[in-house]
Amino acid sequence: GQTPGPPPLVALLHSQNAAVQEQAVVCIRNLSVNDENEIKIVQEGALPPLIKLLQSPVERIQEHAAGALRNLSVNNDNKVKIVIEGALPHLIALLRSRDKRVQVQACQTLQNIAVNDENEVAVVREGGLPPLIALLSSPDEELQEHAAVVVHNLSENAENKVKIVREGGLPPLISLLSCFNLRLLELATATIMNLATNPENKVRIAQRGGVAPLIGLLPSSNDLVQEQAMGALCQMSMNAENKVKIQQEGALGSIIALLKSPNEQTLIYASEALRHLSMNAQNKEEIERAGALPLLVELLSCPIDEVQEHVAVCLQNLSVNANNKIRIVQVGGLPALIELLRSRNKKVQAQGVVALRNLSVNADNKVYIVDEGALPPLIALLRSQDENIQEQACGTIWSLSVNADNRPRIVQEGGLPSLITLLRHANEKIQELGVLAIRNISTTDENKIKI
Repeated sequence: GQTPGPPPLVALLHSQNAAVQEQAVVCIRNLSVNDENEIKIVQEGALPPLIKLLQSPVERIQEHAAGALRNLSVNNDNKVKIVIEGALPHLIALLRSRDKRVQVQACQTLQNIAVNDENEVAVVREGGLPPLIALLSSPDEELQEHAAVVVHNLSENAENKVKIVREGGLPPLISLLSCFNLRLLELATATIMNLATNPENKVRIAQRGGVAPLIGLLPSSNDLVQEQAMGALCQMSMNAENKVKIQQEGALGSIIALLKSPNEQTLIYASEALRHLSMNAQNKEEIERAGALPLLVELLSCPIDEVQEHVAVCLQNLSVNANNKIRIVQVGGLPALIELLRSRNKKVQAQGVVALRNLSVNADNKVYIVDEGALPPLIALLRSQDENIQEQACGTIWSLSVNADNRPRIVQEGGLPSLITLLRHANEKIQELGVLAIRNISTTDENKIKI
């Protein structure tokens, strides 16, 4: 009897008869669905003849050969072997086939292959981008989807992020942001978010009109689309021109609404985007006007470290603005900011103390900050191991000491010994701030004796 399994079938792939080839390739395609067979079929030497059949003049044979490779490429070792055996140019050529079924199988094989880091580079090197990008504009949604999955996989690679944009990938991706197919929306937002991590692309996406449709997706009822659209805008908001453009396109209301999102990643992106946007002088006013302050203050006690950090920096940035100095206190920001001074996270401590230092420039705030109990934690930070925190705490105490009523309170809370110790600090800026604070404090008779 004949030996069971693939060998005779593999031999038939080499037949000169197209009908025999087709029967053999259909059998192998069917068998290759099984995990064990995926390995066995390749061991039996099926890859070279299958790859050769991708070039068959018969479209059905092309389709089944690509379908078999698609099944085999589920296996990680096979992903590599298929590329080594030279399948890529032929699979890429089939993306331009007149037969949709052939295009679908070729696309799905590339989809599997491009999950591998080295293959991400190889697909682009072999010229895969132009036909894939062309398929993003196909009138057939199924083809669009398959192409979008491959382009998304390719967009994970840093060099590919630049090449996808250079090859004209942005216009079709941006137009997909306005489609009604949820799967396409998920893929388009995910890909644009990946592309936006590249500095040049942050600008190009905005220039190509990507900002408005991304903002339009922020109220989406689909969690993933919402999260990825917010992620893309968050990346883009790092660029100075985009800080203005995103605000002008009317994004603030939708971003601020996402500060209430139950999705942790969306909340992180929304708070980080506001952190970036708040660096722009005009935006400092617009963010307050759009009603962000109460939500930002509330999030200072968020258990997610990243959110707490982004919100603290955002408030620190906003507190530079004179009107915001008043508004942050009015919405109850002081207790939450003072609480940050006790944080175990050094970054958050630093942001809290800088925000308080900014707020303390306002005459009324000098009183409110002390009344809210800021002195004990500020004085404790004078002994911090972190020089920046020491400097900011000392600067805040100096600023508070400008108010005559605060001077005895700084002494009562035990501030003097720590301030005097700072006069011997190696950092001249800290020494200088210490001197200025002590000079203010020493203007009251009672304190002169204590010094």
